Amino acid sequence: MKQTKWVAVLMVFLLSGCAMFEEVGPAELAIDEDKREIITAINQKLKETEELYDTIVIAADDQILVSYKVKHMNRFKMKGIEKKLNKWFEKKYPDEQIDVSSDYKIFLESYNLIQNWTEDKLTKKEAKKKFDKIIKLKNEMT
Repeated sequence: MKQTKWVAVLMVFLLSGCAMFEEVGPAELAIDEDKREIITAINQKLKETEELYDTIVIAADDQILVSYKVKHMNRFKMKGIEKKLNKWFEKKYPDEQIDVSSDYKIFLESYNLIQNWTEDKLTKKEAKKKFDKIIKLKNEMT
């Protein structure tokens, strides 16, 4: 009887831990609308990449930021995944400045930017400033 209670308690903890997991899904933001077509194509490519499960693509001025999360079992291949993505970006968009990051902090900051933009909490100028901050943070981390 005691063993059954422990198993039940353990199952509750396991199931409640899984319920907290939330996927963002593919998200994109074009602060400048002239980049809309490019970020849509990039987002489509990222959707097709099996190793990724959450992606965010943001474009402003002359830069594009690609932030993503890697599936758990593929975390050992993160460098290879980033290299593969960079190679594809350089081949497909040689004239674009594309920054790629699998860092979770960059992902969260990007997600917050998209949330604030869609809720109309930011002006275009503020969004660009926040975007530049994220790019600067990404460059400091490398």
